[in-house]
Amino acid sequence: MTQYLAQIISAANTGDVTAQLQLADLYANGIGVATDTGQACYWYRMAAVAGSAQAQNQLGEMYTRGVGVAADQLQAVHWFQRAAVQDYPNAQANLGWCYQQGEGVARDLCQAFNWYLRAAGLGHAGARYNLGYMYAHGHRTARDDAQALQWYLKAARQGHARAQLNAGVMYDSGVGVVRDPAVAAEWYLQAARQGYVKAQYNLALLFAGGSGVEQDDEQACYWYRQAAEQGYARAQFTLALLYRNGLGVAQDLGAAIKWLQLAAAQNYAKAWYLLGRFYADGSGVAIDRAESARCYLRAAELGYNKAQYRMGRLHEQGVGVATDPELAHEWYEKAARQGYAKAQYASGIDYAKGRGITRDDVQAYAWLYIAGKNDPASHILAALEKVTNRLSWAEQIRAKSLAFLWQDRYLLNVSLSEGLGARG
Repeated sequence: MTQYLAQIISAANTGDVTAQLQLADLYANGIGVATDTGQACYWYRMAAVAGSAQAQNQLGEMYTRGVGVAADQLQAVHWFQRAAVQDYPNAQANLGWCYQQGEGVARDLCQAFNWYLRAAGLGHAGARYNLGYMYAHGHRTARDDAQALQWYLKAARQGHARAQLNAGVMYDSGVGVVRDPAVAAEWYLQAARQGYVKAQYNLALLFAGGSGVEQDDEQACYWYRQAAEQGYARAQFTLALLYRNGLGVAQDLGAAIKWLQLAAAQNYAKAWYLLGRFYADGSGVAIDRAESARCYLRAAELGYNKAQYRMGRLHEQGVGVATDPELAHEWYEKAARQGYAKAQYASGIDYAKGRGITRDDVQAYAWLYIAGKNDPASHILAALEKVTNRLSWAEQIRAKSLAFLWQDRYLLNVSLSEGLGARG
């Protein structure tokens, strides 16, 4: 034991609050002594009982996380309250969070807002961010995007990465302020340099599109990579696209597959879908229809409508899977209910032909009508006209009424203002 440490311990044992805080910090961080969270908690408690707001806040945080002591949210709130009334901003922000989340105390957004406001007035960046969030989402107060931005900016100027991201998003989208992608890029850059993955990804998007910055595929690739290497699935997927297409980086299908696999391992549906295409086309790998179908299936099960449509096609044609018209129709309808026009057309054709499902011209009309509204391609309109000619006027009314019902149920794009007039 060093003489310095011996002096701190001696002073702490005589009730010197400053020494107790120092000793607690040493044990908490393993400086000059072995890390011992139990001892840290003991000395924070000694200083807290003596009235130290800093120690009271530290003790509250230890109870919150269950470090050095069993987790106890009620005890955490008790100590945060004791420090907060002494105008200790960290404790005020922590107490606001407890009220916002209902941890250790009944959820009370008014109390949360008021404690954040007090901490923000004392310069606490996290409290300023949380006030911005509450204004942005209408928590406790009416939604006010301009106020949200002002609080985000206050926190952002203090280096709060998430506030920098949100300020960037608001400037990027023109929410609460006149749209200014250049200012958005500046805030994204500040957060990106702190390693904040969403800011890195958004900054890459700006470089890729030349929005607010000079278009630069290499810079886009650099920032996508920064986010991808931290495990951000969307960035991993996009980086794979860059490798596939040779944008901002030399084309490398092997690298594209590597990044797709990493994104797919996080259940990123589009990555599974693109892997399916790689195996189907033999891009960077040997053609493997069964493996392609397996990848498409994973994407389809994750709800990706293009993959659901693709599974319908595979089961219809028996490519990589057994031919199964009924299963094909099930996949088509899953995708159709998500607004995918190709699947709506396929579902309509299935009903018109009785393929994988009992023939039903009313349902065929409904799906083809919706498909035509989403994509007025000539083959869709021709199929609709053919089915229309098989229906009576009363059946057409029933069919379009069904389309409107499905619109409400599945959020498809049909205008109710167009009436029920028959096509052709």
